[in-house]
Amino acid sequence: MITSVLARRRLRADQKRRAERRGAIHRHITRVLCGAATAGIALSTLGLAGAISPASAATQSLSPPVYNNGAAGYLAQGRWFRFASTTLTVPPRIVPKASVGDVVIGIHASCPGQCAPPSDLIGVEPGGGPGSIWYQGFPNGGEFKVSPNVGDQLTVSVYYDQQGHNYLTATDLTQHTTQTIREALPGGMHPAYDHAELYSTVFGDVPPPAADTRLWQFTGTRLTTYTGVHGTVQGPWQLTELVKTTDGTSTGAVVASPSAPVNGGQDFGIWLRHR
Repeated sequence: MITSVLARRRLRADQKRRAERRGAIHRHITRVLCGAATAGIALSTLGLAGAISPASAATQSLSPPVYNNGAAGYLAQGRWFRFASTTLTVPPRIVPKASVGDVVIGIHASCPGQCAPPSDLIGVEPGGGPGSIWYQGFPNGGEFKVSPNVGDQLTVSVYYDQQGHNYLTATDLTQHTTQTIREALPGGMHPAYDHAELYSTVFGDVPPPAADTRLWQFTGTRLTTYTGVHGTVQGPWQLTELVKTTDGTSTGAVVASPSAPVNGGQDFGIWLRHR
C-alpha cells in the first residue's frame, strides 16, 4: 500500500514537471510568434533558400518567413479562429529529447510583452506511449489518456465554442480510442483567438541528417473562423512560415522547416534539413 501511494505521488510530480516544462516552451514560442506578428514584420524578408523555397509560391497570402531558434511549421493569422484539426502519423523519435521534437496544433490570442496569452492547444511527442499527448488550455494543462504507438494514425483538434469553453480532442484512429477534454475559461473570458499554429519544436543544436528527414506529417488539416469560414493553412487568411535556423536568424543554416502545403493546403511535412 505504501509503495503504491509513493508511486502515485511520483507520477503526479512527474506529470506536473512535464506540464510546467511544456507550458514554458509554448510561452516562449508564442512570445516569438506574437512579437513578429505585432511588429508587422518577419525576422527577415529574404526569400527561403534551398529545399524550402517552393513554399514561397504555395499561396498568395504567404508572408515572409519567421526565422527563429525553436519552431518549424506554419502560423495562420488575420482572422479569429475557433477550430483547428489535423491527422498525424506518430513517428519514432529522431531529434534528442533535449530538443523536444513535439508537434503542436492550436489557436491562441495575441498578447504583447511577456504575458501568457489565452491558448487552446494540443501537443504530441514522437515515439508515442503514455503521457505522449498533452494539452494546454487557459489556464490549465495536462495529459490525455490516449496512448498511441509509433505508426498510429492520430487526429487532434481544438475547438472554442465562443461561449467561454474550449474542447480538446485526441483520437487514435488505429486503436479506436478517443478523449475530449472540456475547459471553462476563467471569469467569463471571451478571447479573440487570432492565430492558428501548426508546428514542431526543435530546440538547441541538432546534428544534421545525411539527407532531409521528415519529422512529422500533417494531413487533412482544417481551420474554421468565428464566422464559419472554412479553410486550410493556405487560407483564406495570412500564412507565415516558421523556419528554425542555427542562430535564429536568416543568416543561419536552416535546421528544420515545413514543406510546401499540398492537397489544397491540407497536407505538409516538417523536415529536419541536411546542411
